[in-house]
Amino acid sequence: MLSTSTDPFDVARDEVEALIRKVRSMHKEWQKLLQSENTAESRKFQDLQKELAAELSILSGDLAEVDASIKAVEDNRERFHLSDAQLAARKEFLGVSQAAHREIQSSLSSPAAKSKMDEDQKQVLFRRQKQAEETQQRQLAQESKAFLEEQRLLQRQLIAQQEDELLLLEQGAQRLGQVAHTINGELESQQKLLDELNQDIEKEAVQTFLILKDNLLDSLCPCCPKCPGHCRTDGANGRGDKRYGHPSKDEQ
Repeated sequence: MLSTSTDPFDVARDEVEALIRKVRSMHKEWQKLLQSENTAESRKFQDLQKELAAELSILSGDLAEVDASIKAVEDNRERFHLSDAQLAARKEFLGVSQAAHREIQSSLSSPAAKSKMDEDQKQVLFRRQKQAEETQQRQLAQESKAFLEEQRLLQRQLIAQQEDELLLLEQGAQRLGQVAHTINGELESQQKLLDELNQDIEKEAVQTFLILKDNLLDSLCPCCPKCPGHCRTDGANGRGDKRYGHPSKDEQ
């Protein structure tokens, strides 16, 4: 609250002048960063812009106090003993200070500044999108590579498995061949034994037949047992039995 018995202009003027110098220096640095850096990425630019906006807000309050002090003087001319020239000088100072404030404030929100910051934002978005696409492509490439490596490994394992199975089949075939060879040898050996057995059986059969034949002839011939044909003569008449091909005694 400004007092009507004191002139607050002198205090406010010094503060405003110092603040305007500070704001102009900050604005100069802001303009430099605006042109030289990407405003969407530059932390320095973003912090400076926030600080500059805060200082402009403070300056706006100080200018409002200066304006109030001038009005207080105008309303109480008899208390402040200021001439018209002094009052005009104060109004001029206020006008110049307000103009400086508007200039800097307008610069911050100018179409050129906004266009530059929008373009910087687009570049950042485009670059981030491109980086995201590249990252995705690299990830896909890595996944594809991993998939191919996995498939190659599976193929190698399958080939190795098939080779093992073929080896087992080959070994089984070899064992079967050996078994077949052994069986064939056994069959040949048994066949030989059977052939020998058949020959022995035939010999025995022939011998048995001859023995049976001789026995049969012995049982039918009436000759004496010592006869080569095992025939016997008729004991009554001494005649040989012609039925068996033996001559009688007269014929002998």
